[in-house]
Amino acid sequence: MRTGRVRSALSRIPLGRAIVALGLVFVAIDIASTVWALRAAREQTIQRAARGFSNVTHVIAEQTAATFDAVDLVLREAARTGNARMAAAGVARLRGELPQTPQVAALLVYDRNGALLARTDRDELVPGLTALHREAGANGVYMSDPYLAPDGRSWRLLLSRRFGDTESGAIAAAIELEGFDRLYHMIDLGQGAFITLMSFEGAVVARVPDPQQLRGRRVMDSAIRDRVLREGSWQGWAHSPVLNRQVLVNVSVVRGFPLFVASGAAEDAVLAPWRDEARLAFDRAALTSAAMLALTALAAWGLARRERALAQSWQRYQAMIEHSSDALILTRPHSGGIVYASPAIERVLGYRMQDLRGREVLELVHPDTRELAVRLRDELLRAPGKLAVDEVQLRHKDGSYRWIELTRENLLNEPSVRAVVMNLRDIGERKDAETERVRLEQRLRQAEKMEAIGRLAGGIAHDFNNILGGILGYAEMLAEHAPPGSPLKRYADNVLAGANRASGLVEQILSYSQSQRGQRAPIDLRGIVAETLELMRGSLPKGVRLEAVLPPSPLHVVGDPTQLHQVAMNLCTNAIQAMEERGTLRVALESVCVTAERALTHGVLRAGTYARLTVTDTGSGMDEATQGRIFEPFFTTKEVGKGTGLGLALVYGIVTDSGGAIDVASTPGRGSRFDMYFPQVDTPAADEELAAQPLSRGNGERVLVVDDEKALLAVTAEILKRAGYEPLACTDAAAAIAAFEGGRVDAVVADEVMPGLSGTQLAIRLRRQRADLPVVLVSGYTGPLLAERAFGAGISEVLKKPVQSRELAAALARALKRA
Repeated sequence: MRTGRVRSALSRIPLGRAIVALGLVFVAIDIASTVWALRAAREQTIQRAARGFSNVTHVIAEQTAATFDAVDLVLREAARTGNARMAAAGVARLRGELPQTPQVAALLVYDRNGALLARTDRDELVPGLTALHREAGANGVYMSDPYLAPDGRSWRLLLSRRFGDTESGAIAAAIELEGFDRLYHMIDLGQGAFITLMSFEGAVVARVPDPQQLRGRRVMDSAIRDRVLREGSWQGWAHSPVLNRQVLVNVSVVRGFPLFVASGAAEDAVLAPWRDEARLAFDRAALTSAAMLALTALAAWGLARRERALAQSWQRYQAMIEHSSDALILTRPHSGGIVYASPAIERVLGYRMQDLRGREVLELVHPDTRELAVRLRDELLRAPGKLAVDEVQLRHKDGSYRWIELTRENLLNEPSVRAVVMNLRDIGERKDAETERVRLEQRLRQAEKMEAIGRLAGGIAHDFNNILGGILGYAEMLAEHAPPGSPLKRYADNVLAGANRASGLVEQILSYSQSQRGQRAPIDLRGIVAETLELMRGSLPKGVRLEAVLPPSPLHVVGDPTQLHQVAMNLCTNAIQAMEERGTLRVALESVCVTAERALTHGVLRAGTYARLTVTDTGSGMDEATQGRIFEPFFTTKEVGKGTGLGLALVYGIVTDSGGAIDVASTPGRGSRFDMYFPQVDTPAADEELAAQPLSRGNGERVLVVDDEKALLAVTAEILKRAGYEPLACTDAAAAIAAFEGGRVDAVVADEVMPGLSGTQLAIRLRRQRADLPVVLVSGYTGPLLAERAFGAGISEVLKKPVQSRELAAALARALKRA
């Protein structure tokens, strides 16, 4: 009865009104659903952005922590020495470890009062750190605000660790911040996004992008800072003082260090995809509403048209899928496997649809990564709607494995799909390009190692020359007083020869670091080899016997004596090490005539006369693979710490540079033989003893000697006293100025590198009071810049350390004569 009444009421409603009312209801529902969907889409957009920022922040925080961990490991190792004085004494060792941590520009050691004791980079100056070790946290670590490096272009950050308690001093590392800038630039978060690294005080350490140059400025909100310090991380909307707008940001503490990492984007950038979607949705709602009204008025015709449009849309979608270069797979893991594969799968993996139907994608994954693939699949299945992108190796139909970029989305809960959608893209060419890039990076690191040797050599030259100066001075005095022909005379001559050889070696290392050749002249190779063997005899193991066969007359070659000494010394040292404390070392030198061009294992000999140096041992020998690489830089078969891999590389460079060649023969278990061929010349070597001039002597002139090295100062004063001068020794510029003003001074001999005033600055101060004062400058570094500075200061003579007594006396006599 009631149903009949309803039907009767409905029958009385005009059909047009009913259709209009129904159309309006549909339009209202469509608009309401659009608004509701857009609200949900907005939240999803924010959530996706937040997840992305959270992941990026976590990865960056871990990468940053790893970088600082590597630096802190160096500081911890250095801090094990116990106190700052011991660490400062081992600064040379610390300098040698710097190439292993390229992000560290310099290491600095401070005493308990914050005074700088030592540094690996003489130009590194860090302002405002007098209380460094007292300001450190509970774990003994302190981190400074960013500061400009001495070059005025790059920014650095100081990370320090104290030695034990707060009264033991600290060691600090100056960290280059450009590496963080490069790392953050590589991460593409999209338009309007940013990445910021900040200290706990809110000072910006690195920011990408940074158009306002915010590095060093404090920009973090204190409330957010306190919350992150309490909870370890924070995420949400906040007002950015930098952008002056609302931003979605994720902030996390860098593990183990007083730093925050923040990533995020402005509100308009975060919601830009949603706004585009909203515009499209509203446009779509308007069109849909109009269509609904049209369908309501013309139900039959509209329905037919809609069905035709749907059919056309499906045809377009099918055409796009079938002609795409990427392959598409629909699969239902655990319940049917692969249900669809686009035709492009045959081009990517060689299979057809019928080959894959019902199979699991995991069956194609490389066995080495299958366990990881199972774990990633399970994570995807637990998160409906999750999108994941991975690079995997999938088996081709021909049995090979291809690199595939696999994009997967879990749409099992989507009624229209109910599958995991996978997009497969062949990235084999990209992987090949990455492999080539890695190879080129390895070659670049090899070149950087060679450059590091040059920097290390320049760093030790000054101190080593100071040591050699004292050895040379006292050895010369000992040689002058020793009776001719006595063992004492021979010992003194050997010390002089060794010191001169060491001085030449420093020059050669510096030349090597600057890609320069040594001083080449006719040299008696027999004398070089004899001197090397004389030095080697005293250090031979008890079980090693030396057999030497040298010609009765000199053999002259063109070369640098220090380089030739290196050749003989390196070959003999390698031979001794190969024999492991027992065997026979044979060294022979002879003149050979090559009548026709001859190919050796390393080089080609043209017809001519050569001096052949042969070094033979009865050691372990080498296989063919090792023989092919023995002259490569940094290649060594020795244990870690027992070889640098540079000895034979230097030998090869010296021999080939002289126009010679090398022949190597070796048998595993029986020993090795090295033949070095040097072009022989008839020009005799210069007789250094005949060329030596008598020692220039003074007439009681009073000479002010200034050097911060007390040992070198003492030997210089003794040399001048024996040469007829009255030396007045001072260890610093202040004492020298006081001595100059307090009495007569006829000339000055000053070191260039000293604390306080340098030698050239001291000369300028003294010559203001006496313009004709003769000054002789001594330095471990020489070059056009130093010479220009010295002569601009009125210095008439510049000598390079180590200085021999004749050289110093002659320079002083010339300076006094000019005056």
